[in-house]
Amino acid sequence: MGMRQHTKFRSALVAAAVLVGWASAASADCTRRIYNRSAYVLVVSQDGGPPISLRPGSSAPVRLSRPGTLDLSVQCSAYGGGAEPVARTQFTYQALLDRCYVEFGTQFFVAALGRGFFGTQGTSPFTVNNPRQGDVVLGPFAASCPALSRRG
Repeated sequence: MGMRQHTKFRSALVAAAVLVGWASAASADCTRRIYNRSAYVLVVSQDGGPPISLRPGSSAPVRLSRPGTLDLSVQCSAYGGGAEPVARTQFTYQALLDRCYVEFGTQFFVAALGRGFFGTQGTSPFTVNNPRQGDVVLGPFAASCPALSRRG
């Protein structure tokens, strides 16, 4: 009888360990990139955290480990002095199991193609989920920026 209880206890421990391993696998840990392919400065903040500035032609990694938001604004110059952004948006992203993606647009094709399939649906001048799911690209676009004064 003692041996049988010991075996049940061991089986319960193994089951608990499997459940803990499965639950920890439910959270994602994806490293994605934000690209600035425009002639402007891109300012990015993740989940309300401190902003980073991406100069034209640069990119930065972003770690998506749980659902959250990306706040993006486009400035004419790194020295804008508090000028209004020429473009601003916020994207919600999901990070579940082994999938990380930015949510956007309608959910019409979710059943057939999955979330975030068409990368430019209402996100201009940004492209999302391209080149990889969870990536964000600020592409070339025209904005009316004030001329910079060269006089002191």
